[in-house]
Amino acid sequence: MTRTLIHIALSICLLLPHAVLGKDEWQDVHRIVAIGDVHGDYERYIALLKLNGLVNERLKWQGGKTHLVQLGDVPDRGPDSLKIIEHLMKLEKQATRKGGYVHSLIGNHEVMNISGDLRFVHPGEFAALVDRKSARKQAVWLKRVYDFRLERTPELANEEGVMSALALEFPLGYVEHRRLWLAGQPVAKWVAQHNTVIKINRTLFVHGGLNPHEPLQAIREINDTIRAEIITGNLGDESFSMRETGPLWYRGLAWHKAEQELLPLEKLLAFYDADQVVVAHTRTKGQVVKRLDGRVILADVGISASYGGHLANLLILGNQFFSVTLDETLPLGEP
Repeated sequence: MTRTLIHIALSICLLLPHAVLGKDEWQDVHRIVAIGDVHGDYERYIALLKLNGLVNERLKWQGGKTHLVQLGDVPDRGPDSLKIIEHLMKLEKQATRKGGYVHSLIGNHEVMNISGDLRFVHPGEFAALVDRKSARKQAVWLKRVYDFRLERTPELANEEGVMSALALEFPLGYVEHRRLWLAGQPVAKWVAQHNTVIKINRTLFVHGGLNPHEPLQAIREINDTIRAEIITGNLGDESFSMRETGPLWYRGLAWHKAEQELLPLEKLLAFYDADQVVVAHTRTKGQVVKRLDGRVILADVGISASYGGHLANLLILGNQFFSVTLDETLPLGEP
């Protein structure tokens, strides 16, 4: 995408309420709570907020000046993605008023939903959006899809069960889901207000990872590019948002051996003037862990019930890093 298109897209986003554009680095933050992929599990998302003292019994912010970093992948696999997003929207405003901050980073599943890749959407997501008009909306949509496919494959007219198959492919609630998630629609706009990469003190936070084997880009440039692609709907396979080597998808920091990654990673951290990078996206065995001499911290513990329902998160107090669980808070260890 050209810089001109990026500029136009960002101009559009500046019209959005509560936008956080222009700020992606924070200093002198004493307490940081980082939570990995919650994947539609509202119950466990709330449990972690309470475990870390961030919300009261009415689920309102009580974390003071704490910075909460949700590392992306709110949607899919569980039924309550929109319920979590609605709560994050409220929490963002409440935390700011108290001197704290809620960072809702962009994950690969956010852009998948915006782009129309709905393979992992939980049936409960669609069901929750059904109302008395849904059947009529579905019928209109199914007719459009059928006519579109019939033009390209005329033999469909002779096949039985085509409309029934389409109804399974596009269930009740599908149309409503797309009207929330398509580029330019309410949820997509909310996602576009947020960052892909942030730096707090001397720690980087990103959903997938920063690829040290590709030309390094400034944090602002990364955030501007992905934000612009979301706003314009430019989310094809070759887009920065969808590339396997991009920051929403890259797993090398979690998977590659030290001899492959350590020296390039040291150069990356020097470029960003940082000491470590916190990533999600690649699951651990239920605990927050560090690797590559502590330069990488893995925070996707499998919070959602679909991944075991592990309740654990990263806590940073000053220069000390801890893994918080229901039972204990311990200094980070190696995997």
